[in-house]
Amino acid sequence: MIMIESEGITEEVTSWRTDVVATIARELGLQNVMFEAADPEVFGWYVKNYGPEVNLFVDHSQIVQLECLRRGLWGTKSLWGRVLTYPGT
Repeated sequence: MIMIESEGITEEVTSWRTDVVATIARELGLQNVMFEAADPEVFGWYVKNYGPEVNLFVDHSQIVQLECLRRGLWGTKSLWGRVLTYPGT
């Protein structure tokens, strides 16, 4: 698995380089990469665009927030009701 740092993609840029993320996901496959997601807005974007199973590296203090988002228990207005998971199916 390859970890992709957020710097230059979603961190320290004037606009997010979503084209870079799309290229990496397409060329390597989501199962082979882990994206760094430095804040809730970023990991929310990944879950919204690549689904709740996307591999994300977050700060330990954000694990509960991310897992609640993945399970549809938490979210912003743009995410609420859009994330569905069916564990064990």
